[in-house]
Amino acid sequence: MSLLGNAVLVNWGGIVENKEIDYNQWHSVEHMPERISLPGFLRGCRAIGITGTDIKHKYFMMYEAQRKEVFVSKKYLERLNNPTKWTKDILSNYIFPSRTICSVIASKSIGFGGYFSTIRFLKTNIEKEHNVETLKLSLPQTIKLDGITGMHVILGDNTFGQMKTEEKMYRSSQGMEDQLISQAILIEGLNYTALKTAVDSLKKEYSLIENDKILINYYECQHTITQQDLNGL
Repeated sequence: MSLLGNAVLVNWGGIVENKEIDYNQWHSVEHMPERISLPGFLRGCRAIGITGTDIKHKYFMMYEAQRKEVFVSKKYLERLNNPTKWTKDILSNYIFPSRTICSVIASKSIGFGGYFSTIRFLKTNIEKEHNVETLKLSLPQTIKLDGITGMHVILGDNTFGQMKTEEKMYRSSQGMEDQLISQAILIEGLNYTALKTAVDSLKKEYSLIENDKILINYYECQHTITQQDLNGL
């Protein structure tokens, strides 16, 4: 099995402290069901950073879709330009937003893991040894490691779906525009230890050095919703 569909919308960021409980409630009760009810959306998830994660990267959210065009569809854009009152309030308190529409280059997993590691590449000019065609070659051996249940390589498109919508305006209320990624590796696993081992192996193999252009974080999945979960609501 793998990610559902050929495209994902990935988000990282934080929320001001006194809005965090409300944020989680909003995202689970209103936002994810609203998104997954749209044509082409297949699954949504939210994950929270492990203890010690910088507040700038505390949350990781992902929507899987049939294809990239889903994220610029008429019905989706109608939602983006007509946010609910609750959405306006939450997005106004969002900090350090990162949002990119990506193509799925390689993907393999057993179900959906409880823990995630994300390796983000922010540079626009990626060295050959770090491009997605090279990185995806490590997928077969990575998913064989103890405690690893999946790995995905995605390629960002910084020209796609970057319209100035109402939601985008509210998301920048704290003075920060959306950060874009060039590409990313997503690893799923049973626990932090397994993920750390996998990430360390990739860092060694590709000489990856964490800096302001290569960001590595670890998360625990909080909530996942699929189209089937909405049946009967």
